[in-house]
Formats: sequence, structure tokens, C-alpha cells
Amino acid sequence: MLHVRLFCGAGMSTSLLARRMQDYADAQGVEVMVDARPVSAIKQSSVEQLRELACGLLGPQVAFEIRQFEPKFKEAGVPFAVIPMQDYGMIRGDRVMQMALDMIEEAKKQ
Repeated sequence: MLHVRLFCGAGMSTSLLARRMQDYADAQGVEVMVDARPVSAIKQSSVEQLRELACGLLGPQVAFEIRQFEPKFKEAGVPFAVIPMQDYGMIRGDRVMQMALDMIEEAKKQ
């Protein structure tokens, strides 16, 4: 089972998006678990813990944090990107889930 984690300022604003992503994945028959955590969870996670994720996505409100955390995700070998503002704002779980799946697939090729 894939594990996709969303990170935002406090871990709460992404919970609805995570739910919609989960609903989309379930409807598509994709075995995935989607959850949301505050961005501070990245600081507290070891590289080994991050390796348990298939993908990490950063909320656009904390996009400025990406440069700080990219090296840690790269070391873990886990794709990591910022959720597009429009998809986040419109709570487009289908589009964000597809983005995550595409990132995971691309990472497997490398």
C-alpha cells in the first residue's frame, strides 16, 4: 500500500484535501493511505521514517519551506513537491492524487 503524506502549516487545513484524495483513490481502486501532518513533522522525522512514504506534498501556504526539506526527501528517495495553489484552494483531490501517483511512478523509473 502506498502512503502519501500532505504537510501544511498546522496539519489541519489539508485534512479535507486528504479526504478527497483518499476518496478519489478508493474510487479508482488504488491502494493508498493519505494523511496530513504539520510541516514541523518533517523536522521531527528521520530519513528512515520518510522512506516509509511513497510521496510527500507540501501545502502552498508553506511552499517557502521546500528548499529546507528537499534534501531530506532526496536522501530518503521520496518524491516531494508543492501542491498547486489552484488545486489546493479548490480542494481538487482528484488532481492532487493524480499528481502524487504520477510523481511516484516517475520516481520508480529513476
